[in-house]
Formats: sequence, C-alpha cells, structure tokens
Amino acid sequence: MYTDCVIIGAGPAGLKAGQLLHSLGHKVCILEKEEIPGGKLNIWYELFPHNESADGILQQMLADINYPIRTSIIIDSISRNSKGFLLRDQNGDEYRSRALLIATGFKPFDARQKEEYGYGIFENVITSVELEKMFKENKITNSKGLVPKRIALIHCVGSRDIKVGSEFCSANCCITGIKQAIELKKMIPDLNIYCLYMDLRLGGRFFEDCYKDSQVHHKIQFIRGRLSETNENADQTIVLRYEDTLAGRPAKLTADMVVLLVGMQPDHSILKLLPDIDERVGSDGFFGNGRIDQADQNSDNDLFFAGSCTGPKSIIQSTDEASEVAFRVNKYLKKRLHTSIQDQYDGVWIQHP
Repeated sequence: MYTDCVIIGAGPAGLKAGQLLHSLGHKVCILEKEEIPGGKLNIWYELFPHNESADGILQQMLADINYPIRTSIIIDSISRNSKGFLLRDQNGDEYRSRALLIATGFKPFDARQKEEYGYGIFENVITSVELEKMFKENKITNSKGLVPKRIALIHCVGSRDIKVGSEFCSANCCITGIKQAIELKKMIPDLNIYCLYMDLRLGGRFFEDCYKDSQVHHKIQFIRGRLSETNENADQTIVLRYEDTLAGRPAKLTADMVVLLVGMQPDHSILKLLPDIDERVGSDGFFGNGRIDQADQNSDNDLFFAGSCTGPKSIIQSTDEASEVAFRVNKYLKKRLHTSIQDQYDGVWIQHP
C-alpha cells in the first residue's frame, strides 16, 4: 500500500490527525494493534470535566472516517530511505509512505508494582481502569457481589514515585479521581467516598469547578495523606494505614473497596524498530523533548509524534496536539510534492534545452 502518511495508532490523536490530513487531500492509512479503533476511549465511561459519553465521542470521530484503518496489526519492521518509510506487519503486508506519524498513546501503570497497596493480593483492591469497566456495565459491587458502603480512592499510584521509576506527574489522575467519585455518588447516593491524595493538581479548565462540586453537592471527603500499607480483614474489607500529612499523625481507614488511580506510562511497543524513533525518547520515557518546536524548524522532518505518546494528556489536549501536528505533516508533504515537481521540471529542461 502506498500512502502520503501512515499513522500508527487509532486512538483520539491518530483519528483526529487522520481526519484532518484526509480532508487536506492526502492519502492516509492508520495501523492499529487492537481489534477495534478508539484507543483508551473504548475503556472509558465518561470524560472529564463535563461527563461526556466516551462512546458518544468515539462514534462521532469514527463517523468522519472514510480512509483505511487496519486493526489487529503488529508492526514487525520499519525502514527509512530518501523516499520515506517502509513498514511491514506480522502478515507480511507492506505500507509505504512519505511521512510517518506516531500516535501510540500510553499504557496504564501496572499497580502490581506497588505491593503495599494490595492490588492483585486483595480482591477488593481494584484500579481506576477496572472501575471504568464497572461504570460501563452499570454495576458497582465488591468481590462478594454486594454494593459497597465505603470506597477509598488513592491518588498518584505510579506517578511522582521514584521507587517505581515514574517521577513525573500523570496530570490527569486527580481529575479522574474526582470524576469517578462523583460518578460513584450518582450511582450509589448513600455511599461514603474518601479521596486520599498527596496534593491536588487541577490545572485544566473547569477542573476546579468539578472539585468544588464534588465537595459541596456530593459530599466527597478529601484526606491529604500518604498511604503506607493495606491489609485485609476477615470479612474482606480493606484497612488502610496512612499518614495524615495535615495533622502530622498516623491514621487508619476501613473501606469495602479501594480504587487505585493509576498513572499514565509510556507505550514502548514500537521501540527498537527504527533507530530514529528510539532517539526521540525523552528522559521520562515519552517521545519528544517537550520543547516548543516552530513548524518552520521541522519542515524537512518526515517523522512526527502526537497525543499522549508525547506525555500525559487529556483527550482534548491529545486531539489539539494532533491537529497541530497534522498541519505540520501537511506542510511537509506539500513541500515534498513541490520539490518533486521541480526536480521533474529541471530534468526535462536539462534533457531538452
């Protein structure tokens, strides 16, 4: 297959970039490793800060697609030459393109790395990803199938944690915890909810409104504390021991369920396929250098990155970056086409003086 641009990843960023490039007249193909397009939108129930349906947003994005998206594709190799890129998948199919856009997204932190939190040990300790699945199924129950009365949400699991090699902030855990707490309260009005946090980082627009709403209207309790360990009672309730950093003393809390708000981790599934890609990995493991790059500086570059593969982002931030990068790809492709036409013209002129 010959295209102007191959996009790796059919999440929000890949879909947005593909739609824009196609509308600008370019031939586009998206390669996706999962069975269906959509990325993390497929596992999310509602999106912060306005509680929009993740499935509804995805369906809107897919409705604008009229170019090929190939799913269940595992890329075996990527090579590069003066004409662009050659990709081969596990089936031996080849994809040639003038430009390559990486939009591979992120992966959730593996909470089993924090053994002291009890994930994978105690049945009633789950992750925020698993809670989203419960939301989609409209069923919030503990391991015994009972509706919980007390739930604790633990912030910053796998973020700002030097012990697990993730010193960066995932940026979206705090607002995700607030969003999920509100959703829980709406589904189970009598539920008592406790959010244990190191400090709240709510930098997005309307995030503070959500925080205020969670306290004033939903009575969510926020505890500034650092969790030290979890234990299980005979009835499978979970005992949390933590340091109350405001009071400066140890404290204890018992909950029917514990939700670990896991951070965003780099997805390295395409590393070691092309040295030029590997060289773009920053000190935090994400692609890019985090600097403001002027489009003019990269007009000769045919390798691009967009979305949360360049760092933790919300859906809006991912699609905004994808739009900006799509226009940079467009500029490169137009310059490439102009150069090609000029070369052809010069060749004819030389042959026929």
